[in-house]
Amino acid sequence: MSEPGSIIVSSPPRGWIRDFDLVVLDGRLVLVGTPDRSHRACTWDPMADRWTEHRLDNPWLEESDGDYTELWALGAAVVDGRIVIGGGGDHQGFAMWDLETGQVRLSAQEGGMGSAVRADFGGRSMLVVGFPGTWSLQLWDPSVAEPDDDDASDDSELDQPSPYDLLVEVEELCSQSYASSAVAAGMLGDRPVVVAGGNDGGVLVWDIDEQCLLAEFDDLDQELCDFALAAVDGRTHVVAAGEHSLVRGDPETGKWAEPFTVPSGRISCLDAGTVNDRAIAVTGAEDGTICVWDLTQHRLLGQPFREHSGEVYGVRLTDLKHRPVVISTAHGDSVRVWELPL
Repeated sequence: MSEPGSIIVSSPPRGWIRDFDLVVLDGRLVLVGTPDRSHRACTWDPMADRWTEHRLDNPWLEESDGDYTELWALGAAVVDGRIVIGGGGDHQGFAMWDLETGQVRLSAQEGGMGSAVRADFGGRSMLVVGFPGTWSLQLWDPSVAEPDDDDASDDSELDQPSPYDLLVEVEELCSQSYASSAVAAGMLGDRPVVVAGGNDGGVLVWDIDEQCLLAEFDDLDQELCDFALAAVDGRTHVVAAGEHSLVRGDPETGKWAEPFTVPSGRISCLDAGTVNDRAIAVTGAEDGTICVWDLTQHRLLGQPFREHSGEVYGVRLTDLKHRPVVISTAHGDSVRVWELPL
C-alpha cells in the first residue's frame, strides 16, 4: 500500500510556523500562527490559500527592556468579531494582542512560558498557558484587556474587569511540553476542566470553577507530556502521550487502557476528537511522522504520514470543505493538510 500524501501544501510568509491555533471568523476557518520572528504573526485562509502577515506592537512595559518579541507559543480566540492572540516564549512572558491592529491588550508578564492554547468551556473561551519547569498553569480571559494609559481617567474604563481579577491559576498542575497539547481543556459533563501532569506525579483532571480535583490517573512506565480530550462510547476520556506511547483513560475510574505503541520517533504533539462518530487521535513525532488512531477499535488508521522532514510542532483535527482533515506544521517545513484515512 502506498503512503498517503498531503492534499494541500502551503508555504507561510516566513517559511514555516512554530505554533498555531484555529479559529472560525465570519464562517471561514482561519489558521493563526507564529514564525517565532520579532513582532510577527500571520493568518492563513486554507480555502483560498491566502496568507496575511501581521506586525505586533512591542509588549514590553518599557522600551529599554528590549524590542524582541519571542513568540513561539500562541493561542487565538475570536472576541467581538476580532482575533485576539496570546502567547510568548522561553524568555518572554505571556502577552495578548489584537491581531488586526497589533495593539497590546495585556503587557507581557515577567519570566518565560512554554505553551498556549485556546480552551472552549461551553459559551466562554480562555487561553491556557503552561510554564515547563514550574508548578502552575494560568488561564487568561481573552475578552478583557488592560486599560490604555490615555483612557485611564475614562469612567467607562473603571467599570471594566481587570484581566488579573479574572486570571485563574492552578498551582497543582504542571506543563512538561512546549506543544499546544501540553494541556488539555474542555468540558467534562457540565464542568470546565483542564488536564495535565500533577506536580507530585500522575495525571490530574481539575475543575477550574470549583478549584478542585475531579480525577487522578496513576503514572505509567513512560512520562506523559501531551494531552487531549475525546468522547469515547459517549463519555469524555483523557488521551495522553509520552515518548512512544499513546493511551486513553477513563476519568470515572482513573484507569488507563492498554497503551498504543507509536511507530515513529518520540511523540512531540497530540490532538483528539470525534470524527463521523468515531473517537480519533492524531500524533506528531520528532522524526516528522504523523499517525492517526481509532481510539475505540484501538488501532492505527491507514499508513503514517511521512512527508515532513523535521519535528512536527503541531497537529489539529478540523473540517475543511466538509471533509475531516489534519493540519500540521513542522520544523523548517510548509503547512500541510491531510485527509483522514477513514
